[in-house]
Amino acid sequence: MLTYHTDNCAAACTCEWKGKGNREGTEWLQENNKMEIKQLEYFAAAVEYGSLNRAAEKLYTTQPNVSRVLNSLEKELHVTLLERSNKGIKMTPQGEELYGHAMSILKHSNVIRSMSERPNGRRFSVSGYRSGLLTKLMVQLYQGGREQIKYEYREGTVEEITDNVAARISEIGIVYFAEAQMPCFQHIMWHKKLEFYKLALRGICVYVGENHPLYERESIRFPELKGMKFVTETEDFFAMEHHIERISVGAFISEQHMNDRFYTNSDYMINNLLLHSDVCCLGIDIVPAGYRKYGIKALKIEDCEPFLAFGFVAAENASLSAEAEQYLGKLKTYLQ
Repeated sequence: MLTYHTDNCAAACTCEWKGKGNREGTEWLQENNKMEIKQLEYFAAAVEYGSLNRAAEKLYTTQPNVSRVLNSLEKELHVTLLERSNKGIKMTPQGEELYGHAMSILKHSNVIRSMSERPNGRRFSVSGYRSGLLTKLMVQLYQGGREQIKYEYREGTVEEITDNVAARISEIGIVYFAEAQMPCFQHIMWHKKLEFYKLALRGICVYVGENHPLYERESIRFPELKGMKFVTETEDFFAMEHHIERISVGAFISEQHMNDRFYTNSDYMINNLLLHSDVCCLGIDIVPAGYRKYGIKALKIEDCEPFLAFGFVAAENASLSAEAEQYLGKLKTYLQ
């Protein structure tokens, strides 16, 4: 087990790295090896900028110092992480394996460091998907809450949402996924020591803007989805697009038939596409009939059976805060 230390963090980040290039891992590295966060920062910078000179410039240090730190890291791990040449640097297989772990550790290190920048007092944090409803409920909670509490809402994929709850970055996470994926999702919950509480089972709808030819419609049939232009959020194993064939039997619609023209994780990008083009997007059907906002409208899909499990995740056996109970109470009221 390797322990990573930083002079600026009271807490240490630990991880296990099965080394020497085999992803399944054949041997554990010797215990009691110690490395500093600085070594991982230098390694990540060298990879990002492709040369030790550029990494040194970005780190406000010298090239010899960067080289010394990286040599020390390779010596401690007993592997070669980077191949140096006149054209720059290139990761070895061992370097590629370490890089993913290093980025994860640096991410959590930054979270720990940010704690010193937060004001003293309680906070309430929710992680969820891109949703006007979820953020609106957060605003309502703030308006009726106590001023000494800091409120946070973080958007992400299902994996990112559950990671935030597992790391206690957020108290609860709001998610939805295909009911058929429940066994897989429950396994993930067990692995991350979380629990999932289902609040509803819903279908899907299509969001369109005023420039879409179907904007004046109130509903749409499954066969009409074929050939429509879609914007899809960045790849997510639990994304509904991967499971649309489960609910459109006989409609000849599958993920391959979806005409994905854009991929993005930007809320602004999605809104601009909906507002100013004929591109549309799929969403969970939790909006009221006739929903319109800022020129964006939700079209119900006819004969769409509910197949999306909607609910929240929390730590195992956790006692929820008053703010979490109030937030979930508002959400349950809306779902009724």
